[in-house]
Amino acid sequence: MNNKTFLIGNWKMNHGIAATTEYCQQLAELSTGLKKTELKIAPPFLSIASATSVAKESQLQIGVQNVHWAENGAYTGEISCGMALEAGATFALIGHSERRQYFGENDHDVLRRTRAAMETDLLPVVCIGETLEEREAGKTDTVLRTQLEGLFTYLSSDEAPSKPLILAYEPVWAIGTGKVPTLEDITDTHRGIIEYWKSFNSTAPCPPILYGGSVSPDNFGEISKIEEVAGALVGGASLVYEKFSKLAEIAEG
Repeated sequence: MNNKTFLIGNWKMNHGIAATTEYCQQLAELSTGLKKTELKIAPPFLSIASATSVAKESQLQIGVQNVHWAENGAYTGEISCGMALEAGATFALIGHSERRQYFGENDHDVLRRTRAAMETDLLPVVCIGETLEEREAGKTDTVLRTQLEGLFTYLSSDEAPSKPLILAYEPVWAIGTGKVPTLEDITDTHRGIIEYWKSFNSTAPCPPILYGGSVSPDNFGEISKIEEVAGALVGGASLVYEKFSKLAEIAEG
C-alpha cells in the first residue's frame, strides 16, 4: 500500500477553463510543498488541457471524471483512455455514484472501464457505495461486495496487469448532504472491504481505500487517523482553495 495520503478533488460539473487555470495555479504551488500527500484533481473534460498545462512543472496530478472502455468508435459524448492520456491526465474516476444514479452505469460497465484504464497507464480510482435505504436495511456489506465481486475477481486473475488501483468508498447518502458515517462505521466498512479482498487474494495487499462523502476540514482530521483510510475523495470542499488547502494541511500533519 502506498505510504502517502491520496487527496483527490472531484470537481464534477464545476469550474470552466478560466476558473480552472486560475485555481490550478494555486494548487500547483501548494503541491510543491507536500511531502506525504499526493494531490490530484479531476476537472471537467473541457478544462483538462488548461489544468495539465498549469500543473506540468508541479506535483499536482490531473485526472478525468470518466473514461470509455473502447479505444475509439461511435460513442457520442465519451472519451477513451488514450485521449485522456494524450491530454495529460494520469488517473480516471470510474463508477462514481452519480454516474451510476443518473446515467445508468452498472457494475459491468465499471469493470470494463477499469480494465481499459489498467491496460494503459491511467490509474483507475474505482468508486463504490451504498444508498441510505440499503444502509438502513443492513445491506451495506452485501451491496459493496456485489459492486466489488467482478473487480476483485479480475484483479486476482492472471489477466490483470500488475498496476496500481485505488478504491473510493463513498456512501451515496453522504455525498453533498453534510451527513457523514460515524468513525466506527467508516472503520468497519473499510475493514470489511479489506477482508473481502483477502478472500480473493491472501498474499497481495488490498488496494488503498479512500473515504468520500461530505469530507471537510471539520471532519477529515479524525477520518484521516483511521488506519484503513488511505485518503479522501473530495467533492464540494475541493472547489474552494481555503478548504482544499486545509485538507492538504491535515493530510500532511
